[in-house]
Amino acid sequence: MNNTIFDHDYLIVGSGFGGSVSALRLAEKGWNVAVVEQGRRIGRKEIEAGKRSVFKLMWMPPLRMRGYFVQHTFRHVAIVGGVGVGGGSIVWAAVMLEPKLSFYEDPRLKALGLDLKSELAPHLATARRMLGVTINPRQTEQDRYLRQTAERMGVAQTFGPVPNAVYFGEPGVTHPDPFFGGEGPARQGCIFCGGCMTGCPNGAKNSLDLNYLYLAEKRGAKVLPERKADRIEPLSGGGYRVTLVDAASGRDLQAPTAKNVVLSAGVVGTLELLYRNRDDYRTLPQVSPTLGQLVRTNSEAIAAVLHPKNQDMTDGTGISTDFHPDKYTHATQNRFDRGYRFMRFYMGPIVDDPVPWRVPPSGAA
Repeated sequence: MNNTIFDHDYLIVGSGFGGSVSALRLAEKGWNVAVVEQGRRIGRKEIEAGKRSVFKLMWMPPLRMRGYFVQHTFRHVAIVGGVGVGGGSIVWAAVMLEPKLSFYEDPRLKALGLDLKSELAPHLATARRMLGVTINPRQTEQDRYLRQTAERMGVAQTFGPVPNAVYFGEPGVTHPDPFFGGEGPARQGCIFCGGCMTGCPNGAKNSLDLNYLYLAEKRGAKVLPERKADRIEPLSGGGYRVTLVDAASGRDLQAPTAKNVVLSAGVVGTLELLYRNRDDYRTLPQVSPTLGQLVRTNSEAIAAVLHPKNQDMTDGTGISTDFHPDKYTHATQNRFDRGYRFMRFYMGPIVDDPVPWRVPPSGAA
């Protein structure tokens, strides 16, 4: 028998969707759970500061920028995320689209012999309830532009409001917990500021710190903010020791032990952690050599559209409506508030040329 006494039954790395859901479900079973998060607790003060200054928004610890928005840029893709207690939900657009029939009918999924539609149905229902999903009730000028686009493309019947994980109570007014029978925090109704993706300043968006993680902490789960998991060492009698460091300096902070470790630091963070421990520290040599070879993105492309001067397009949630130009394509409108002003420096004209910065000659194919 293993008589080792561990600091925790489960140590969860990352407080985003995977980590927060794991924390609640494990805490409900009575396990001793801790959640490691490299960022801070993010509240209204931090979000308002992030909307005013890119230096308060961005997470770049080597440059002394400890905001809550992170961007990883690779050769063919850019990946954005959130850093803070609640992870990516801090800067998530709160759109909760469910898989369409074509997803379940994919031959590669059918070949597995699983009835995923039936298997996933109860879990999707749980997620809808936990994240307070409801159909967006408001359409404004930007939505009308999107509807006109759908009409001109001959697919007006596919246009409509999206399901949002947002509390659409009386705007700006605080109400007792509307989701968990009084067990959750008081909430304010959405004020339709368009700021979902740089953080909700009044707590209307159903980010994880207001549901899964909030309830997990009430059940005894411990959140360890401003600590980054670094070295993962298997112990001779079972379990692991995880060295936690300061994200900027790399200075060791503590090294708790756990019978089990859950890695949920986003795709990028989890892969980096596994690579480091397999290839640099050599503490996890059995990690597969195929790690990272089959990662997929959600295939999003952002196209900027200029609107007439003096027109306020921020009235609404970050994403409120969508349509389908064809069976393979999904189009939404995205509102960005003042916190996203840095995005203008990313944009340029769309060109049809193998070299992205070169405009092809007139008449060229």
